[in-house]
Amino acid sequence: MNSEMAYLFGLIIGGGTITSDSISIEFPYKRWPHEDFEISPTWFNDSMKSIVPAIKRMFNADAIPRYVPGDTPRFYINITEIPEILYEMLRLYDIKPVGELRRHVSIKKLVLDMDEQCKREFVSGLADVIGSCRASHRHRSSASTIVSFEIIGENWDLPFELCQLLHELGVPVDQILWHHPNMHAGSNPTAYWKKGHKVRVKAGDFASIGYGLECKRKGLARLLEIEKEYRGSISHGSLCPDRIYRINRRKVVHLDEHSEDLPEKVRGHFIHYTHICDALGCPYAPKEWLIEMVKKYGIE
Repeated sequence: MNSEMAYLFGLIIGGGTITSDSISIEFPYKRWPHEDFEISPTWFNDSMKSIVPAIKRMFNADAIPRYVPGDTPRFYINITEIPEILYEMLRLYDIKPVGELRRHVSIKKLVLDMDEQCKREFVSGLADVIGSCRASHRHRSSASTIVSFEIIGENWDLPFELCQLLHELGVPVDQILWHHPNMHAGSNPTAYWKKGHKVRVKAGDFASIGYGLECKRKGLARLLEIEKEYRGSISHGSLCPDRIYRINRRKVVHLDEHSEDLPEKVRGHFIHYTHICDALGCPYAPKEWLIEMVKKYGIE
């Protein structure tokens, strides 16, 4: 494993859909004409100039940028004539080479084969497809800007393992909005909650890794500019469990807390995102603090 391949694995896992003879890597520009600026096919093709040759070199496969116009345009790279060795590599890392990978993938075995630089490149590739850098993703105000890794809700392994990886790299995770009714329902016991997982990192902390794509690097730079305008400096977090945690109010008892759509480990009432981390077996969860908070904010 080298850093270039690690970055490509990040792209494939974050945006890849795999069939028996092709891989399509989707890039996150569907809504950009509505929310940021319109991206032209020429700009997209220019942005792929470093990625396409790397795919051909690393995987001995043809890679072609594709653009599908429309109200929600699609931008993707189609990789064809995939050598069997790539599918074998994915299986070697316990990654099933089928379907939309981020719906079911675990990266636990993959990152064991990476040194620190490879891990950083892998996270950068992952962020290029699922790491939002929109200014609307912030922690309470523009004085604390956020990079948010958007992960599909059926996959509970990827957010947990990504958080562990970031911790290993010395990058604090500010918060995980788990795919759980206590995290998304607010004060409504019947509110819709199936909104996926969001692994949120302060922009100032994520800057130590950074994006690979130019447009996202500019997006991160803009977040840091916004934060500096509001607070006069860039904020940084602390690694768990040596940080300050807060609970603003008691979580509503939601009707779906025991839903069979949730893994057994996280069925029930949870008062804080680290409460779920602890249930999933995170060694960095603030156990003593949680014991006290459960007494105060748990179900009466």
